Amino acid sequence: MQRPPSLPVSSTAPALGEFARTQLRAGRSALLGLALLGTVALTSPLLAYREDLQNAREEALDQISIQAQVQAEALGVHLQLLEAELQRLARHPKLTLGNGPSSPEVAVLDNALHHTHLFSEGVALLTPSGRRVWSDPPEMSLGDSPVDTRPWFRRVLQERVSDINLLERDDGPLVVAVPIVRSDTVVGLLVGELRAGARPLPGVRAKDTDISLLVGRNGKLLLPVPPQNFTWTPELASRLLALAEAPGPLRLGETGMLGAAAPVPVPAGVSGMLLAVLEDEEQNTAPLRRRFLGQLVFHSALLTGTLMVFILLLRRSYRALLAAEDRLRHQETMAALGSASQLIAHEVKNALNGIQAALSLLRPATSSGEVALPALRAQVQRLGHLARSLLSFGAPRVALRRSCELRLLVEEALQSVRLLPEAEDVRIGVSMKEGLTVQGDPALLVAAIDNLLRNAVEAGAVARDTGLRPNPWVQVSLAREEGDVVLVVEDNAGGVDPGLEPRLWEPFATARAKGVGLGLPMARAAVEAHGGNLTYTRLPEGSRFSLRLPLESAA
Repeated sequence: MQRPPSLPVSSTAPALGEFARTQLRAGRSALLGLALLGTVALTSPLLAYREDLQNAREEALDQISIQAQVQAEALGVHLQLLEAELQRLARHPKLTLGNGPSSPEVAVLDNALHHTHLFSEGVALLTPSGRRVWSDPPEMSLGDSPVDTRPWFRRVLQERVSDINLLERDDGPLVVAVPIVRSDTVVGLLVGELRAGARPLPGVRAKDTDISLLVGRNGKLLLPVPPQNFTWTPELASRLLALAEAPGPLRLGETGMLGAAAPVPVPAGVSGMLLAVLEDEEQNTAPLRRRFLGQLVFHSALLTGTLMVFILLLRRSYRALLAAEDRLRHQETMAALGSASQLIAHEVKNALNGIQAALSLLRPATSSGEVALPALRAQVQRLGHLARSLLSFGAPRVALRRSCELRLLVEEALQSVRLLPEAEDVRIGVSMKEGLTVQGDPALLVAAIDNLLRNAVEAGAVARDTGLRPNPWVQVSLAREEGDVVLVVEDNAGGVDPGLEPRLWEPFATARAKGVGLGLPMARAAVEAHGGNLTYTRLPEGSRFSLRLPLESAA
């Protein structure tokens, strides 16, 4: 006997598997690249936020510096106006202060300063000894300590120059003191008092987010006094004095501020002063922070969505590649099995033909031979059916269609099935309608129907032998449903094993010892080749297979 040729082994499935793994690695690399891109996308708003914050801070400091310069000039003009007004009165010829204020002197003072709006706290006329000789209002406070002991009072007397300072210690108010000089002798002083809180001074404000501070060159806080919402310390004084050279941030109490300072142009002889303007840094950065958070949330959501979509697509592609690999491997396995089955079936069929010919020449010599010969013939027929199934699986034939009545095809298959030894133990019921014709290949359709009937009869015989069904039966019915002809094969053999149902239509899937699992896949392929379908339904006691084909008129 000639040895069958060896079957080639294809490398397509391994190549596809390697392709799937390559695609997975490429997907992982792309995912890593996307993650890096996302990191850059998230870092970009942060860097832009820091740059915008720095630009906004510099812009705010420039504006504050300009504001401090303007306010300092306005305050300087105002202080010069106050000093000029008091000097004008000090040079008045009727203001001599000989033995106390005379009626002309009081008249001059009342006319010039009575209820004046220039000095919020009032104006006083003092003698060189510090005694008050006139004031408006009369109850105007001059402090608790003797006036002649205060530094600004002694300086005005000794240097005969004007001075602007605090009235007493560090709690205000601010005073403008002008000497009254007659014959190179100071005969008195005009003192005007003002507070920033009583009536706003030009350039001096004190709000929650915008504060102006008047500071002496010696580090003393002149206005506002007492300080509001913060504590005046030497460190804060030195920091404010440094703002005149370099505007920048500083802490005022618990609040971060941006500040700048400018010198106040004061009259000659008056000690130098600085006006510091402070703004709440939060007011400048809050819009930038809100914009940054919005950009960060948007970029994060966009990146997260993109990553999720990419991961889903990568996962779906990978699964599709694995499924394609499985299908290709399965197809190659089936092709190899088909080739092997065809070779094996060809050799088996040749041997069976010889055995069947030898059996036809034998005549039973004894009664035991009458029993043995039919059994041998039945086994030869079973092996012949198996060989034909393997040949059909290995080399499916092309359907040659013609008009045929389906009832006749079912009867032909029933005639073959009734010859099975198992058919003696199974009752077969038939109910078929005549005149239902289809366009099909009789050989393929008979083989498909034969497989259905053979499976049902063999299953019933097994159920009887195992005691599951004492009286197994198979019911065959043929009827018309709309434009289709439907063949239904039912049995009470208990149904298909539930574990086998997902693979019921796969080749070589079987739970019976006598089967190879080719009948149902071949039957379904033959029916679908004719434009029909074959379905399985589990019944309470068994199975139902429904074969549906289009009628010839409908087709």
